[in-house]
Amino acid sequence: MPTTYDTSNNIGKVRLYANDTNVSNAAFTDEELQVFIDQSPSSNLRLAAAWALRTLSFDTARQGRWAEAKVSVDAAASVAMKLASWLEEQAQSVDGISMDSAASYLVAPWAGGISETSKNIYDDDTDRIKPAFTSDLHTHPDTISWVRDTST
Repeated sequence: MPTTYDTSNNIGKVRLYANDTNVSNAAFTDEELQVFIDQSPSSNLRLAAAWALRTLSFDTARQGRWAEAKVSVDAAASVAMKLASWLEEQAQSVDGISMDSAASYLVAPWAGGISETSKNIYDDDTDRIKPAFTSDLHTHPDTISWVRDTST
């Protein structure tokens, strides 16, 4: 599906809210934005844009296209998250969308922090559930004997 920018339709309005108006370097296709529109309560456009931005904040490949070349990936993610929060507030105060009902739609994959600072914050959180996957996954004591068998 092509990437278009026309504010007379809902996709164009979401693209405007999400500050993704440069179609030659767009972060989202029209099809992706339509999915956010379809999934948001009452097809709320501000909430659809907020969800798109939250997705963007987790997707470093898109941030490179969305952010100016002189802006770091961390800064682009921060800007996307701030704009997403503002749009969610607007969806609640202007459009009357209950964020309690909208929260059930908020599902985003998370594979870790995007910066060393973010990683350290999560590592220092004593109430955090320990990750199931680690970088030393194959050094488990039960696997060391056959992985590093030096007797032969």
